[in-house]
Amino acid sequence: MGELKNCPVCGKVFVKVVKNLCPACIEAEEREFMEVRDYIKDNPGASVEEITTITGTEEKKILRWLREGRIEYTNSEGKLRPTCKSCGTPINVGNLCAKCAKELSSKINSMTSAGQKYNKSSDEGRDENSRRMYAAKRVRKD
Repeated sequence: MGELKNCPVCGKVFVKVVKNLCPACIEAEEREFMEVRDYIKDNPGASVEEITTITGTEEKKILRWLREGRIEYTNSEGKLRPTCKSCGTPINVGNLCAKCAKELSSKINSMTSAGQKYNKSSDEGRDENSRRMYAAKRVRKD
């Protein structure tokens, strides 16, 4: 079940389920998104400034949609472009560039495989029951 919230845009009380906006504001934002998406589709070389001027949509919303991967920006001349959160290079979509995403993925894979090796080596020589923790037995002994 959701919790009662006030919409940060219009101030109405609503039950928050997924987004922090009331249903009416979500619908209005979705219409705004469709307008931006259609404008970018019709004008693929448009700058972010041009998109905000023509559609009236805030720059931060457009950048959020870019980061979410809902729209893709291909103009290299625009001053406002999403950048990789790790190295700062300009990107078209998401939070990380391909290079940083690959590095992060390999680090995570190496850490998880190292953790699995550690767990297996620390469990060697123990019987099945001594590897488990039974809180009830510990409480009863005290």
